[in-house]
Amino acid sequence: MTTPKRTHPLGLFQHIAKSLKAYWFLFILLLSQWHHINSIWFWGTLTLMIFVFLIWPTLKWLTLSYIVTPDAIIVHSGIFVRHHEHIPYSRIQTVQRKQWFYLRPFHLEEVLIETASHDDSAPEARLAAVPTSVATTIEHYRHAAPVPATTAEATTTSVLPAEATTTAATALAHYRINSRDLIKFGLTSLIFIPFLLVLLGLYNKIPKSFTNALIDDASHMALALLIGGALLIIVLAWLGAFFWTLTRYYHFELEREPDQLRAAKGLFQRNTITAPLARIQAVRIKQNVLRQWLHLQTVQVLIASKAASDDDDNDLVIMPVIANQTVYQTMTPFIDWLPQTAPDLSILRVPRNWYLIRNAILFVALPAIIIAWFWPHLSWISLLLVIIAGLQGRFAGRNTAGALLKADLLALQTGHFWTREVYYVPADKIQSMRFQQSIWMKKTQLAHLTVNVRHGNHNQAIELRYIPVTAAQDLYDWYLHRA
Repeated sequence: MTTPKRTHPLGLFQHIAKSLKAYWFLFILLLSQWHHINSIWFWGTLTLMIFVFLIWPTLKWLTLSYIVTPDAIIVHSGIFVRHHEHIPYSRIQTVQRKQWFYLRPFHLEEVLIETASHDDSAPEARLAAVPTSVATTIEHYRHAAPVPATTAEATTTSVLPAEATTTAATALAHYRINSRDLIKFGLTSLIFIPFLLVLLGLYNKIPKSFTNALIDDASHMALALLIGGALLIIVLAWLGAFFWTLTRYYHFELEREPDQLRAAKGLFQRNTITAPLARIQAVRIKQNVLRQWLHLQTVQVLIASKAASDDDDNDLVIMPVIANQTVYQTMTPFIDWLPQTAPDLSILRVPRNWYLIRNAILFVALPAIIIAWFWPHLSWISLLLVIIAGLQGRFAGRNTAGALLKADLLALQTGHFWTREVYYVPADKIQSMRFQQSIWMKKTQLAHLTVNVRHGNHNQAIELRYIPVTAAQDLYDWYLHRA
């Protein structure tokens, strides 16, 4: 019988870090009770923290073990209730490898394995700080023909066999981002907006006496200096987002093997995700408003997995930034069912943008009225909300389009939150399709069409609104005949 293996002792620190991330609020509670040094609340919170951040992670590490056999991965876990996970290689959706910089000298990494039945918040198997040979062995067995585990020798090793030391599969295509494209990707990311909100949130934490004094001093300064201060905050947020993006996508690489894609990236943490081509639900090519002006695009894939939850929109980025004119020629070696050139999507284009503009304005009408009524001096904010909503509605109308490219490939384009997205969906990956037309829309000969595909453990609804009814009906009939 094979002896189960524990993860490396450094895995204990991984469990502690996970507990810190999940229960950080206990530190806030302890600090709030610091002045009651003799109170039962303080000592109770301190005891709870020791248990949550030290004892419990240690018990989890001690009770977790794993075995890698030629036909499955077996994971034993649980403190009070023992769990035994048996994961056949044929059921694996994605294998994710995370290697923090402090694990590299020891040739260790974290391995996360997901199947189609994984829980929303966690993969089936999470092996913190295991030798890099473990994931290599798993990849080898995934590509190899099933081997019956009838002898002890067939189930004893979790280290890569000698005959598997070569590459499991030959790479058919390879891409590595260059410094210029990485800088473009960082500079055109809209992630700086959350960074800006964080800076504004930190401003609220500054003592009022200090901020009031700062405002009094600033009131005597020139308007240009005040505007310069605001621009400085925006620039700081932009730089923070820029360097954050650079560290996440440092040395980004994409590799195509006969039956899967492998994407790797990261400076401080090298994150490698392997996704079978057969499990790709759709390809999304997207452009935010900045990248539209610069004629750049980002390519992602929707997979039935949470492995890409740290990526943009929780979808696996397979091409961070690429010029419009080369996107299809570059991507077809990796995903061969994509079109060779940019297709004509005018069949499902919105004939009149007014309906989407109207809906967007109605969406912000109530907040705008409330602001103008209760705070008349802030009426300009109401006007600004209405203008932005109208422009977003126009943007959505101009970017809604689609077409049936082949008998088994559908292309849909949408425009949401100043981002244009083109989805390429294979027919066999469509979960459902909905055709909708209200009694008021019959006069205008328009309809709504919604295509549902799987996205992680949830549904991705791709909705085209106010498109010509004949084109929408033709596409719906095509789906019914295929189903």
